[in-house]
Amino acid sequence: MIAALKCTLVLWLYGLFDTTLNCWGVFQRPIVAGTLTGLLLGDLKTGVIMATTIEGIYMGVSNIGASAPSEPCSATIISVAFTILTGADITAGIALAVPIGTLMQQVSNMWMPILGTLAPYWENLAASGNTRKYKLQVLLFDAFLGRFPTYVIMFLSVAFGIEGLQALYAKFPDWLLRGLTATS
Repeated sequence: MIAALKCTLVLWLYGLFDTTLNCWGVFQRPIVAGTLTGLLLGDLKTGVIMATTIEGIYMGVSNIGASAPSEPCSATIISVAFTILTGADITAGIALAVPIGTLMQQVSNMWMPILGTLAPYWENLAASGNTRKYKLQVLLFDAFLGRFPTYVIMFLSVAFGIEGLQALYAKFPDWLLRGLTATS
């Protein structure tokens, strides 16, 4: 449970620093997310190895406009947590990064229309001229509700899903494991 809180905290901090305060998208890169996750989970070496490898995978991913094919930050955190907490082979964790990233991006895409329903509220708040209140609420909203489903999924997947993922991984036939290793 503590590991799940640490992983969710990492994701929250990256979202806060990058999208809310910085807007550069630097902290959410796998090389940073994986390294910090490894450090917090007590295996910095595995975190760095996985972070650099997953960064290599995601270097070629380009977001065009509002369309993002995969979400590398949460994919890296979950993959590194899986590998460290289960003692699985690094290549197995790396092979999970892209499918997890794609799933997490789809969750974010489904959340966006829900956030869009709040547009009249934000328009009225902006029209009121109270810039201090507007800035504070945007900051707090983005920090806590903007990525809320991602935080919940991160926590639940690390708290309860790692064992299930490990059990599933243990049932994979040898030929599939070799294929996952080759693709990563």
